[in-house]
Amino acid sequence: MKQKILLLLITALVATSAISAQEQYKPEWDNLKNHKVTPEWFSDAKLGVYFHWGVYNVPANGNEWYGRFMYEHDRKKNWGKGIYDYHTKTYGRDKQYHDFIPEWKGEQFNAKEWVDKFEYMGAKFIGTIAEHHDGFSLWESEVNPWNSKKMGPKIDVVKEMALEVKKRDLKFMTTFHHGFHMMFFPKKENSVLRPATQHLVAYNQLEFPEGGDYDILYGNMPYEKECDIWLGKLNEVIDEYCPDYIWMDFAQGYVREDYRKQFLANYFNKAQELNKEVVVNTKGDFFPTDIAAVNVERATMEDITPFVWITDFQLGSSWGYNKDKRTALNPQKAIRILAEVVSKNGVMILAAAPMAEGIIPEEQVASMEGIGNWLQLYGEAIYNTRPFVEFGQGPTKLVSNPNDNWNAYGSIKAGLDKLNAQDVRYTQNGKTVYAIQLGWPGSKQELTLETFAGKAKNMKVKSIKVLGSKERIKWSTTNKGIKVTSPSKKPAEGDAAIVYKITLK
Repeated sequence: MKQKILLLLITALVATSAISAQEQYKPEWDNLKNHKVTPEWFSDAKLGVYFHWGVYNVPANGNEWYGRFMYEHDRKKNWGKGIYDYHTKTYGRDKQYHDFIPEWKGEQFNAKEWVDKFEYMGAKFIGTIAEHHDGFSLWESEVNPWNSKKMGPKIDVVKEMALEVKKRDLKFMTTFHHGFHMMFFPKKENSVLRPATQHLVAYNQLEFPEGGDYDILYGNMPYEKECDIWLGKLNEVIDEYCPDYIWMDFAQGYVREDYRKQFLANYFNKAQELNKEVVVNTKGDFFPTDIAAVNVERATMEDITPFVWITDFQLGSSWGYNKDKRTALNPQKAIRILAEVVSKNGVMILAAAPMAEGIIPEEQVASMEGIGNWLQLYGEAIYNTRPFVEFGQGPTKLVSNPNDNWNAYGSIKAGLDKLNAQDVRYTQNGKTVYAIQLGWPGSKQELTLETFAGKAKNMKVKSIKVLGSKERIKWSTTNKGIKVTSPSKKPAEGDAAIVYKITLK
């Protein structure tokens, strides 16, 4: 009998192993499509945050592309124009990008303090930049000798953030911008295999050092070796941390297709091994959109989409800290944009810009606190919700500009900062509908929720109240929709937005 039971157990284990082997993802587009693009946790989360922190924070001039622009002496475009002259005047032409590394000390970096701030802001997934286009990694890497554990601050930033985030009921993300690394530093084409791109600027003589490890930092390598390093870096982070979300910047399409497919197979298989549901995004078409979530930078969509999409916004004046432009995102505008994004099936990510020493600028901290203050009170209208039958109403028209090259997938940038108290955005969670009025309209002001005379006309309303207010709200059903009246007293944090909580029968 014992032998029979043992035989059955062995047979079951063999069968399980066979099934498991069959379910392994393969580096083929058709097979990779079996992976769910966006799990429920991601659809529920609505808000995430990460940060740009790196070598570029030392000069802290212009933006996080300083390492490129400091070498472009004839840049015609406004973006980055003047950085070459600034670098020449401030540091001299003998100062190379890698010379900033020892000056980046990060002596005040504190993962716990940063995650505390991000969590209070209301982010449900929190992460770190893993590597920008400049080729400098923020984890202890065997593939890349140029990393933050070996030099500079001597900190494994990815590890420190991962450990702190995973202590809490939060998801962890890492961002990779390094698909553009091979194109980042201006150079003559050093391989005919490199994809042609408008981003390249050719010089007769390279200004940065060549040879040895310098070629690894400055992307001065044969195409296949660059692709090997691209995948090797990702594999290190996947194997060590397997983030819940790997965020990808534009230009991963410059990496050879078989490497891109292998990355996805490696990531999905590791997640499956750990029983994790993970997300990866595409900014453009380097991954198919039935495998990766669409990411539209600093934009929204024209209407509710059938798929969950992502958008990113800066907390500071640029993605990386700029000492000459100390501004921050207005928290009231941030809340309105968040409501706009969520109403159309989107998820919003904010990017902080810390200083080189590891301090998040006070104006960004104030912005995060303002966002958090509202979400602490009214987050139920955002988290765990789904789009209603209609995204909203109001006079602020958000229309796609076909001439904007950044407006992929019909996304919209213009007008987001104009959203106001005459605009309404809807979300829903089961029998509860939230009508988010994007600003304080004033005391006892009437508003007609028009969708209840349109797509929601057959829905029966049981009760309506304003979150954060103890006043009984006056409301009635009319042939133009449900007419509601704002409270006589403004709810706390109501300048950003007020929320009508509508309970359906």
